[in-house]
Amino acid sequence: MDYAFRIRCDLIEKPNAQLVITAYPITSGKRLRKEIIFNFNDVEVCEKLHNEIRKRITRPKPPHLLKSKPNNKVLIITNPFSGQKKALQLWNNYGAHVLQEAQLEFDLIMTERPGHGTEIAQTLRIDDYDAIAVNSGDGLISEVICGLLLRKDRERALKIPICHIPGGTSNGLAASILFACNEPFSARDVFITECVNMLVHPIFINLPLFTVETEQDGLKPMFMTATWGLIADIDIGSERFRWAGMARLHIEAILRILQLPTVAKYNAKVSYVPVNDKETSRKSTLSYDVDRSRFGDKHFTFDSVTEASSEVSSKDPSQGFTNINEALEGHGNEYPKLNEPLGPEWETVEGCWAMVNVTSTSHLGSDLPYMPAAQLDKDIIYLTLLDWNTIKSRFHVADLFIRMNNCIHLSYPCLQIIPVKAVRVEPQTKSGYFAIDGEPCTNGSAFQVFPFMHKATIIGRNK
Repeated sequence: MDYAFRIRCDLIEKPNAQLVITAYPITSGKRLRKEIIFNFNDVEVCEKLHNEIRKRITRPKPPHLLKSKPNNKVLIITNPFSGQKKALQLWNNYGAHVLQEAQLEFDLIMTERPGHGTEIAQTLRIDDYDAIAVNSGDGLISEVICGLLLRKDRERALKIPICHIPGGTSNGLAASILFACNEPFSARDVFITECVNMLVHPIFINLPLFTVETEQDGLKPMFMTATWGLIADIDIGSERFRWAGMARLHIEAILRILQLPTVAKYNAKVSYVPVNDKETSRKSTLSYDVDRSRFGDKHFTFDSVTEASSEVSSKDPSQGFTNINEALEGHGNEYPKLNEPLGPEWETVEGCWAMVNVTSTSHLGSDLPYMPAAQLDKDIIYLTLLDWNTIKSRFHVADLFIRMNNCIHLSYPCLQIIPVKAVRVEPQTKSGYFAIDGEPCTNGSAFQVFPFMHKATIIGRNK
């Protein structure tokens, strides 16, 4: 019996011994509520089964808590302007009742301004909650991670599990988690119930963080992607069509591609430290819908999250770092700074690029399985380059983007995929949108990406 999505088990002794199980099995590719009733003539047998099921669906203790038992309480942070201003409505329709049925308490906070998520995470009493559920797109996830990084007790604070509730337009992290956990979801539909079920019965997964050193905007954390060129142009430019929801990206993509090659031609020097592993390179061209065994036996397994220690937790979070530059400074000293010369382990290519992307997760959006080989808890990043020397026409690029929807772009001749440990991008002109985890930075800024010393913690499920 699979207990992972049995969220409640009640024993009713009168008039007959009865066991009522509330579960969310997969039905037609979605998690749908189902109530199962068992009748017993023998009360003792009913009680034994009840106790056994209750034991198996007991939630594990989160890694940030020092006490022996969970609180059975989570914090929901919602951006009311996310997802065409429907995030709160979606939560009420698809998420809240699951927690209530599971007898899992929650506090709900709605963000009021940009950066509010950072403030909430920075001052949060993490001992009061088992997890933070972020009901929004990827932007609010970034804010929460920034807040945890700014705390003086950040080693412990980063162990509070984050559950991404996909209430935004682009829900790349949520999709990446579900894909890694082999959980079906509707890429262009609501899949909040699937994520909330993981919140009820979680496993805890390390999420690697990366430092992005930028020429104009200082140091920034990254958990998903840094993009320069066409994909960033489409993502940021599509904000004018936010009223169209997920379709905004498709509208902007069509408009941009129709203007090629008069746009998205960016000269730059790209340097990187290659992984130099044949197996990693082999897997980088595998589509998301191939038999998962082709990725290898342990590709979709996760390392355990270590529990926090009392020594780490003794620091006062109110005496934290003053800004994110200070929080990220000095971590990654094995790599040269952006203005320093590169060592012999770096390789460099120069060219005219349509786009340069750095990706650490499988999905850039819920309907964009960009790099399925990316492992959720590993600090390998994938550099992808679209070289104008290999592009025949705008229709060549259009075909590539159409293929992305079905993840058949990975073997496309003009797309270069390089698994790397670190990347430096040096544009020759200040043009082309540049974004980190979907958030815009200064156009055409030089930047460098390398692993950060600490990892965040996210919620998934057993496969």
